[in-house]
Parts: sequence; C-alpha cells; structure tokens
Amino acid sequence: HTLNGIGWCLLGKASKATPLKGGVLGDAIGSGKTVVTIALILQGIEEARAKRSVEDGRSGATLVVVPPGLLGQWDEERVKFTSGKLKSIIIDSAQTLQRYTVKQICEADMVIAPAGIIEDKGKNGKDRPYTELLTRKADGIKIPPAPSNGHAEAPTIEGTWVRNMQSGPSIYVGNTSEQKHRDAQGYYGYAYAENIKKLRTKTFGPNERGVPLEYFSWDRVIVDECHECLVSTKRQDQVSRDTEFKVQARRGAREFLGVGCTDASSRPLLARTAFWGLTGTPLLETEARVTELANLMGGTYLTGSAHHWRKEERESGRDIFLNQQEEGSKSREYRCAIQNSCHAYVREACQRNRGEQLSVKLERKQTVVKMSKSDGAKFLKAIKAVNLESYSIRPDQLGEKASDALTVTASSAARHEALFEIIDSIQKDEPHTKIIIFANAVYGGHGSALSALESSGREFCHVKDSDSVLKQNEIISWFRHTDATEEDRARPRILLLSFNQAAGHNLQEACHHVIMYDPMYSGSDAVADASVEEQALGRVMRQGQREDVTCYRILVQGPNGEKCLDDCIVERNLDEDILRAATSNFD
Repeated sequence: HTLNGIGWCLLGKASKATPLKGGVLGDAIGSGKTVVTIALILQGIEEARAKRSVEDGRSGATLVVVPPGLLGQWDEERVKFTSGKLKSIIIDSAQTLQRYTVKQICEADMVIAPAGIIEDKGKNGKDRPYTELLTRKADGIKIPPAPSNGHAEAPTIEGTWVRNMQSGPSIYVGNTSEQKHRDAQGYYGYAYAENIKKLRTKTFGPNERGVPLEYFSWDRVIVDECHECLVSTKRQDQVSRDTEFKVQARRGAREFLGVGCTDASSRPLLARTAFWGLTGTPLLETEARVTELANLMGGTYLTGSAHHWRKEERESGRDIFLNQQEEGSKSREYRCAIQNSCHAYVREACQRNRGEQLSVKLERKQTVVKMSKSDGAKFLKAIKAVNLESYSIRPDQLGEKASDALTVTASSAARHEALFEIIDSIQKDEPHTKIIIFANAVYGGHGSALSALESSGREFCHVKDSDSVLKQNEIISWFRHTDATEEDRARPRILLLSFNQAAGHNLQEACHHVIMYDPMYSGSDAVADASVEEQALGRVMRQGQREDVTCYRILVQGPNGEKCLDDCIVERNLDEDILRAATSNFD
C-alpha cells in the first residue's frame, strides 16, 4: 500500500516454511546418475525391507518411473553394479502386471515401470488395458482415453470437472473454444482420481495378481528424465503434435506422476521417504516449470504456486468462477519474490556434478550440399507468404511461417544423398560399426530420413512411439552392446531415432558415430533446441566410451550455394554461450 505524501510503501508478506521431501540429481550427461541412484537404493535396502507390509500394501521397493525405452537398461545397470543383490520387477504393461502378486511387489527391492503406462495401448490400438484393469480392481467408473485434440500445454488436473461456457482462452490443454474438449479433459482426470480413491479403500490378499501400482505405497519414487513431464515449452508442444500417441502418452505420464496434485498424500504414486528426479538437461527456463518440479518432488511449495495452479484451472475451462475473473496484475515485488523462491529451490534441492572429463575426443563434421532447382523453387514458394524471396534468410524473419520452408529443406533430395554418402564413408572404413541417426520430428526431418532409408533398401531399425514398451526396449538393446553372437552381427547396423527419443539411452559401448540428419529447431528457444541436440550426442559421448566420437551434420544450402536456414540454425545451436546455458541450468 502506497502512502501518498510520505513516499513510503508498506508491503505485507507471509512466508511458509516447506520441508524438502525430495530433489533432483541433475548431473551432466553420462556422469552416472543411474549408478548413484542404485547405490542410494542399496545403501538403505535393509531399512526399506524392514518396513514393508503385504497386508497394508506397503512395498519395500523403490518405484523407478522411466521413459519406455529405458526399462531394460535400468535393469541391466542394476545387475551390473549390484551383482543381483537387489530384487527387481519390470512392469512394462498391464499384461505383465497381472503376472505378479501383491506379495511379490511388496517384497521387491526395485519396481521399474514406464511413465506413460496408464495410456499403454492394447492389441487393437484403441483399448487401454491398464486403466481398464484399474477400473475393475477399484469397482470404479470407466476411464476414457486421454484427449488427443491440439493443445499448447500438457494437462494438470486434480479431479475438478465443472462445465463451462463455450468461449474462453484456448492457450491451455484441451481448450480450443469447444466445450466438448474441455469436458473430455476434465473428466479424464476426474475419473482417474476417483478410481484411485476407490482402489485404496479395497483390501487385497497377498496372492492377488494384477493390483495397480497406485494401490501401493513405495519406499521412494525415482523419476528418470523428470523434466519431460513438466509443463510444456514451445518445443515440446510442437513435438507432441507430431503423433497422437505421443500426446496421449505424455498426458498419461503427468496424471500418473501427479504433477498437478498439490496434496502429496492423494497423488497416484505415494512415496514414504522421498520423490527424486533425474535429468541431464533440466531446462528450467520458466517459473512454471520450476514450480511444477518442486511440486512433483514431494510437494514443496514455492511462492507463486497458488497462482500457477489457479491459472491452469481457469485457462483449461475447469473452474467456472475463476474463468469469469480478470487476470490480476502482479506487482514487481511479487514477481521478484517468485523468482527468488524458484532460485532458492534450485539451489537447495537440485544438485549437479560434472564428473570426470572424458578421455576421448569429439570431432564435428559438416557435409554441405546444394538443394536442387526444383527444391529451390519449392523453398521460395514456401517463403513467399512473408514477401521474401531469398535463400539467405533467417528463421526469425519467417516467424511462424518457418514451418513450410523447414519442411522443404528437411525433405530435400540433396539431404537424402548426403545421408547415404556419410553412411557409405563410415561403413567403408568400419563395415560392422553401428551408426545412430537423429532427426527432427517437428518439421518432417524424421519422416524424410525414414522415407529415404526405406527407399534405399538399406537395413535399419527405428523406434515408433506406437511400438509396445517391450518392442522399444528390444530394438534399443541391440545398439546398447557390442555383438556377441552371429545373430547379433546379422542385425542392422543403423538406428534411426527422432530427437525427442534421445533421452536416457546408454549407447557408448557399441556406437561412436552419430549423424544429425537435420538441425533441431522449434522456434526462438535456442537453449532448448541446443539442449536436445546435446542430449542426442550424449547417448554416445559419455563415460564408458572408448573410441573417439564423430558427429556428422548435413547442411542444405540454396541451389547456388547460398547460405540458408540450416546454416543459421546450426550456427545458433553450436554457439558456446547457448551450449553453456543448455547444459548448466543448475550451476
């Protein structure tokens, strides 16, 4: 309150001390986050075993929630570093869950499950076996599939389902000014939350099989690549729109982890000691993401949290009262308090260790090619809408119109030819080596690379988001280890992944060649894009790599060698300051 005539300003402040109930290990890529986590589990295993109770559904296990392609890798690391001292159960699907009894899950030391398990698809591609199992065990209401309409944010729902008017903001999830989408979004979270409440009122015997994971309490919960489930950045929005499955899996992961549930005692996954996150590229560039990270890691309250959740409720159309209110302006003092609170949380709850410097070298190579005249004509036509007819154009000059031009360069025939030349040059010197190709799924680069490889007749592997968790792990495992048998040596030598499939894989044992088919670009967020590329390169450039690593890039220029979009994006993504910001969020 300002006192006129005196020049004083009275500020009222209320503080709330919140204990840290978890945190984030944000070590640099390849610094051993998985090993540290396994060591933590092993250190306290006797105490965890002593506290388990089959009768109460109190498991002695640490629940490890991971991206779907990392299930097998986590179990391999467990065996490697503990000599099998920890008893592990892998739950890759509802079908697998139904093999295990309550007693077996309570007596395990580690249970490893994919983050998007509640949106795991059945054989016909439409049913959801896990949520159907949850409904049966809880005697609850049917849970619909996660809505898949276009969106700008992933969902945050605590079971509030209120019908609202048709008009309203469309910048948040499910709200495209159509009431049916808002209803579907609200009811999805409501039904899931209600079934969990009913499930926890049930009593299951020790030999009951297929009891959902939400029934149990865990010694601790570990979330690998925890930044992936936070409120989305512009990059994630575009990647999520690439496939319906990706959208639904990510929404399911946020529900499963309880990102938006501010009451830690009622969230789907219950941890008795702590909630821990692992990430090599935290990307905490907004207060909203830090707020959600703090809430996920045990429910720590930060200044501005209430405003964040109210904003999501209002803009998703699920709160009829708040939706009618004008957005109140925040004072400078309040904004500063939010920023200070976020910085304080990162300092206290997030730890980043650099690890030892790698002994191997990284060589970056660029193959520059010229697009054909026909592709050049397509390019100029794509940028004509912004009254520009020059190949030497920057993405920021095109703004939202950049997508058409980037699609042309991504699918250029010259890029296909360059890819084949690079592969041939590698295999000429090392015919049995394994090659990893990363491509941008946002503007069609991944589809272009896939089409090129298929039409060439070359043998290769690729992971589809719609593949079962078991299938994804099987494919990745072929490129995780050196060949041991003739069957191994007969498998394809090339693995194609999109950039958004890059996180978490340990491929350094068998691979040391990486091809970046096209540069990562999703808009003006250079730090986010550079972070994604470094995450991809980090699959092979990490501790345990014994060979020097080569990273190949393909740059497409104009028909006469004019510098084009690729040059600008690659130069931006490799800028030293950008790279430092992309990998040093906890410093």
